[in-house]
This record gives sequence, structure tokens and C-alpha cells, in this order.
Amino acid sequence: MTAGNRASLTFATARLLPLSSIRTRAVRIAVVVSSLGGGGAERVVVDLCRYLRDSGRDVTLITLSGNDPDAYPVPEGIRRERVEIRRLAGSLLDTIRFSLSHLAAMRRKIVSLSPDVVVSFVDQTNVRSILALLGTGIPVIVSERVHPAHNPISHGWKVARRLTYPLADVVTVQTEDGAKWFRRCTRVRRLVIVGNAARSPQDLRAGAAASAFAISRPLILAIGRLTRQKGFDLLLDAFHRSGLMNDGWHLAILGEGAEREALMQQASALGIADVVTLPGYLSDVGPWLRQADLFVLSSRYEGFPNVLMEAMQLGQASISFDCPSGPSELIEDGRNGCLVAPGNVGGLGDAMRRVALDADFRRRLAAEAPKVSERFSPAAIYARWLRLIDMVAVGELRNQDIEYLLKLTDNVIDGAQPNRSSGTGQ
Repeated sequence: MTAGNRASLTFATARLLPLSSIRTRAVRIAVVVSSLGGGGAERVVVDLCRYLRDSGRDVTLITLSGNDPDAYPVPEGIRRERVEIRRLAGSLLDTIRFSLSHLAAMRRKIVSLSPDVVVSFVDQTNVRSILALLGTGIPVIVSERVHPAHNPISHGWKVARRLTYPLADVVTVQTEDGAKWFRRCTRVRRLVIVGNAARSPQDLRAGAAASAFAISRPLILAIGRLTRQKGFDLLLDAFHRSGLMNDGWHLAILGEGAEREALMQQASALGIADVVTLPGYLSDVGPWLRQADLFVLSSRYEGFPNVLMEAMQLGQASISFDCPSGPSELIEDGRNGCLVAPGNVGGLGDAMRRVALDADFRRRLAAEAPKVSERFSPAAIYARWLRLIDMVAVGELRNQDIEYLLKLTDNVIDGAQPNRSSGTGQ
């Protein structure tokens, strides 16, 4: 064979090689989220973008809320793009027309970036991302951030999720409980469990200098949006039943939302308004967490409770409803915190009183709590994200059955490395 023939054969063979044998990792990654308002999912988005940037990837962060202000600053070195998809519609026809134009705007923006993979966060944005990229050949990973059985989206969005999620290359959930729901109730099969990462030591140290400020103590602290999901109405009832106000204890609930007025009225009706404070939304809750004496999560449901993990990292004795999903994956009852049956207000009040008044027990819980960082280290969690993104980008997962994919990530919560023995090589 002549040199020319060999060159022609090599060129022809290269053209026939699958993408996975040419590209070995994702270089350009687009991350899509509705906004960077103050919430756990948004903070995860920013942290993930920072990790991807530090791993040498070209990262673009796309938000869909126009020029709305950000609660979390975008790290340097990350390209920021904004798309506005909100618009009031006067009729069903207008709604359909505007929805199609919004999808077209998303499609144009994302395609112009030529990403190797798109990572989308939160249900409605996920549906839009999947639909906007149909037929483009751009792989899409969607991340569900709230337990799907309890997510209060409308019926139409629930139907849209059921129809579109099976079209995604991978759906990520935060807990095994969430994965079980998708396997049982939908046709989604490419599921990956990726828990949230603990806060990095650098992030925790960053707010330490600001910890000295006056608060009323002893203090029970709760944090979250003032919505029904967070169960602060249950917390007020439990605090009242505990009788701790008579022992000098105070309660602070950090956050903002539609339930503020109702919660203030409830506190007044219960006669505890003088020892309950609602300071509003704070971008840095670390100083409060450092000075509080007890942390309580009263949610009716969660995706994965970031704030509970952060409280435990900072050595807070913590009590939580054992709601779906996440608290039981963080708290070992009686060892590093206390779990209470979901919605059991009397049980929550009893647990609060026990931990508040038994200083030795509270110190034991607080001493064990920071060890949660070992199971949810940022290095392990974000390395798993990066590995998943790379595998999707090169097409490695498209022909794998669900059993292999689940073997890849079943142990993500423990930071275990996946078994590669039965899969194809990178």
C-alpha cells in the first residue's frame, strides 16, 4: 500500500469513528437556570460552575430572568448570558405563541455557544431546555432539585415533565427516594443520584470574621423561604408547645416570602411574638449559624436540605422532620442530630425542649455534626458531576442500559468511586 493510500484510508477511517473515540471530555459546557435568586439550587449552580471552570472547562451560565439582580455573584472566568422568557399573555393563543418564541430564543442562544453538553437546573427550566434543544444533537442533563412527588408545580408542568424528561440524556436527582419515584412513576430510565456537596472549608471560613454581632440568646434558628413547603407554621406551633420561651429561649427564622404576614400573625396569636424574629433574607447566614444554640428544619418536603448540612458543618446541634427527602441521609438520629416524624408538631416541640435544656446532649450532637462533611465532600460530589458531564458529552452513556448507569452512581452519596469493570472505556 502506498503512503497516499494509507493516508486516504486513515482519513476515511477517522471520519467513520464515533464521537466518543475522538472527543474525550466536555470542553464547552452551558449551565441553564431560571435565575440566581437566593436559593439552594442557585447556590449549587454557582458552585458547580466554579468547579468546572477550575477544571479547565469553558463555562457559560445562562439565566432566563432578563436583567434581574443576582443574589449570588458569578465567579470570574465564567461567561454570563441572559435571556428573558417572562411575558404576560392575554389568551391561550398568546401563551402558545410566546412559549414558542421563548423556546426559539433559548435555542438560538445555546446553539450559538456550541456547547458540548448543557446542564439544566429545576423542573420548568428543564422542560424548556429539553424542548429548545430538540433536534440539535446537543446532549442535555437535567437536574431535579425538589422531591418530585411533592413539588407544587401545576398539572400542566407535571405532564410536560413526564413527557420531556425521558428525552434528556440523563436526569439527576439528589436522593435515592427521588430516584425511586421517577422509576416508579415515569418512563425516565437514565437516572443518576448526585447529592449536594458540603460547603468548602474556604467558604465557611470566609464569613467567620463577620460572626460578632448582637443576637438574643439562647437562640433556636431556622432558615428558608417563607413558604408552606418550609413548615414554619409548624415550627411556631412546636416552639409554643415546647414552653421554651418561659426558659428564656428565642426563635429566629431567616428568609423572605409570601407567608411572612401569616407567620407574624400566628406568632402574635400564640403569644410568642416577643421572642420570635423574622430578619428577612440574608445573603450570608453563616454568622447566625455560628451564634445560634440549636438549628431546626421544619420542612414538609425537600429536595436536599443544603441549609441543614451547612448548619451541621458549623457544629450546630440540629433537629429535623424526617421529611422526604434528604434529612435522613444527613442525620443519624440521636448521634449527630435528631429526627422527628414528618409533621409531628408535638414531637418536634418535645425534641426542641430536650435538646435545648440538656446541654450535655446538645454538645454531643454538635460535636458529631461536622463529620457530615466527610460523606458529602465538595471534591467527591463535583468530581462526580464532572465525570458524568464528560461521559454524556462523548456519548458514552447513550447506549448503556440503566443497570450500568445506576452502578456508576449508586454510591455517590458515600463518595465511592464507580465500578468501571462492566462498562466501556473512556
